Amino acid sequence: MPRMFLNGTAMSGGADHHLVGDAPLVAHTRTAPRYRFHAVDGRYPALEEGGDAAVEGEVYEMTYAQLREVLLPGEPDGLELGVVELADGSGSLAMVLRADHPAPRTDISELASWRAYRGAS
Repeated sequence: MPRMFLNGTAMSGGADHHLVGDAPLVAHTRTAPRYRFHAVDGRYPALEEGGDAAVEGEVYEMTYAQLREVLLPGEPDGLELGVVELADGSGSLAMVLRADHPAPRTDISELASWRAYRGAS
């Protein structure tokens, strides 16, 4: 089953966690320290390669049908499906910033956590 790294509103306790359904939580973890982390238009987080942030998140095992029919259609248009490196060196599917997305974004790499950003804003 594919693994999906979540770092925003679909994490446990988040407004969109219902999109995860009954998918099992595999790990609370971080990415490898090679990303920049943004708040896009203040509404959702986005990962981008090329920094040194180890971003907090959760990994779930999800079926392809659940990804295709439930989770991915609920994602904002500024994100696209990609692969990230996790702290343990393994890879996972994740939503990453679309390179050509024009929405304003704030770099929140120093926090490396959507929950910390939302608590601070």
